[in-house]
Amino acid sequence: MMPLWFADLQKRSPINPSISVESQEKSDGKNPESSNPASILIVDDSIDCRMILRTAMEGEGFCCLEAANGMAALKVFHEIRIDFIITDFQMPHMNGCEFLEELSREAICCPLAVMITGSLADSVRMRAMHAGALAVLSKPFDQKKILEIVREVVHRKQKALHLLND
Repeated sequence: MMPLWFADLQKRSPINPSISVESQEKSDGKNPESSNPASILIVDDSIDCRMILRTAMEGEGFCCLEAANGMAALKVFHEIRIDFIITDFQMPHMNGCEFLEELSREAICCPLAVMITGSLADSVRMRAMHAGALAVLSKPFDQKKILEIVREVVHRKQKALHLLND
């Protein structure tokens, strides 16, 4: 169940005020199988990238949470159920791979993730995939491609949950 404070737009995390916790009050109907829209954690040190991704995801009816680096993202992950992660690779304090690796160590069930990076070197791609990234996309990223991946993963997850509940 989603806490009431989570529905407030532009609400700041009580644990870490630097974390922006933003959501829509209700889904716009594009995710009809669930009364609660999927929660997407966007992790990037670029405010502009977070805004672009948040706008695209919220336009599809998803709830978005933001963090400026892996350390802040871990705090969000501990506060709120996350369905999907979009993370940058290169960030201060804790990069995207370190964040996903830490989640893998801590979490019983780690959400799927997409990593975006300015470097598509094989070593970065392999490390990201090993850390748990479903896909590694280059910057500048294609919003449509990210939306396609998120929609497919969320749809499959909702379908599986629906089958389990029948």
